[in-house]
Amino acid sequence: MKVAKNEARMSNEARIAVLETTILNINSTLLEIKQDMKHGFDKIDNKFVVLENKMDNRFERIENRLWSNFLWLMGMIIGLAGLIAHTQHWI
Repeated sequence: MKVAKNEARMSNEARIAVLETTILNINSTLLEIKQDMKHGFDKIDNKFVVLENKMDNRFERIENRLWSNFLWLMGMIIGLAGLIAHTQHWI
């Protein structure tokens, strides 16, 4: 490689110093990106936990309502059976 007459040449030590600085900058940037990604995933995990708790509560309410409806239905069937038995003079 031919160097122009007015172009200054860098020593190997200066080149190594520039490379070390560049590597340190890249490393710190990668660490920042890693921390940002970890923080983002933690936020997403928390949102999923909140969503899971909401869904559990809603399913529990639905289950309770179904049991209540079932008990009302059984009471109505038994009452209707009693009414029919009484009108037919079975009891």
